[in-house]
Amino acid sequence: MNDLPIYDVLIIGAGASGLLCALECARARKSVLILEKDPLPGRKILASGNGRCNLTNARVSPDFYHAPRELIESALKHFPFAACKKYFEDLGVLLVEEDNGRFFPATGKATAVLEPLKLAALENGAELKTGQEVVKIKRGKTFTVQTQQGGHFQTRNLVLACGSCAFPQLTGTQSGYALAKSLGHSIIPPAPALCALTVKEKAISRLQGLRAQVALTARAGQEILAQSQGEVLFTNYGLSGPAAINISAAITRRLPQGNVSVELNFFPGRTDFAAFMQARREKFGHRKAKDFFAGLLHENIANLLIDFAGIKKNIPVKEWTPNTWNNVLKTLTGWAFTVCAARPWTEAMAATGGVNCREINYNTFESLKCAGLFITGELLDVDGRSGGFNLHFAWSSGFAAAQKLVEA
Repeated sequence: MNDLPIYDVLIIGAGASGLLCALECARARKSVLILEKDPLPGRKILASGNGRCNLTNARVSPDFYHAPRELIESALKHFPFAACKKYFEDLGVLLVEEDNGRFFPATGKATAVLEPLKLAALENGAELKTGQEVVKIKRGKTFTVQTQQGGHFQTRNLVLACGSCAFPQLTGTQSGYALAKSLGHSIIPPAPALCALTVKEKAISRLQGLRAQVALTARAGQEILAQSQGEVLFTNYGLSGPAAINISAAITRRLPQGNVSVELNFFPGRTDFAAFMQARREKFGHRKAKDFFAGLLHENIANLLIDFAGIKKNIPVKEWTPNTWNNVLKTLTGWAFTVCAARPWTEAMAATGGVNCREINYNTFESLKCAGLFITGELLDVDGRSGGFNLHFAWSSGFAAAQKLVEA
């Protein structure tokens, strides 16, 4: 093995952060090798945004991440939204903006992002070897990397861009955590993020398939863990849709300590809700419960609410007791369900946990435990909201690491 070529940079993982880091290093005329365990590179890029690749967001800021604020600020300083947009446009990717600042390739296919990035890296001299799963790393004067398939490689600098264990059917694996740990890093146990939620109340299955615009509040006791507003999709097991997915990470971090409640407000835009409902009661108080809610709620939601709140179905609304009326108002603006679990890893778009961020240099993404080692992207304990934020962090962390690597 003494006659092995020594690469300037070896990158484990041909995902978002790995490919962009490889391109930048190759452009600086560094010798670069990318090792990818899957036969196809960038499979998570291809799956992102339901196959359309929501690659960034015009509103990107530290506020959309669970991570040390200084780390995100540093990453965004290296690679802000405007730089990201121009970067991919310069690669030949035509972009379009959709709602909430989300950017997609105009073709509507994620291949329009992956292929230009991969091609540019290869055209600038980076080598890509697929079907090579790294199982061992030895640190000496250089890094010696060994793969399951019998490959041995040497490099002066090593980048772990292995991704998280989310979406195991799309290359998600625990291996990156093990490799980082073998080089001295501590791992915060990962949990599913950006995923749907299973609730304790089985009756929610009566709403399966319905969608509603709501505000959600996740609580542990009296503590508010997270809030979001948007569409929720009711399922046979619980809650899905963007509004639920965006609070899932905060919930999964707290679930090991006990159940978390999620409150649904079906009228988030009405600051005058009590007065609005009282006026409705004065006008339609002669109606029984089901008819009173006609035009206000989907009938399946109304029927579940009637049962949930213990409303007597055959008496006019004007004859409800004050307790019943107040209970209905409270339920419509804070209908509580108990989250007992996140959906499995196969349904999680991202992960909480990973390599402890305190063990890397926030400016360069170089390890503070092992000189010459860089850790980027999903492998770190960083997770963002849906909407292009996680991919933007992957690009920006890969870019920041490359800026340091090209100086070496």
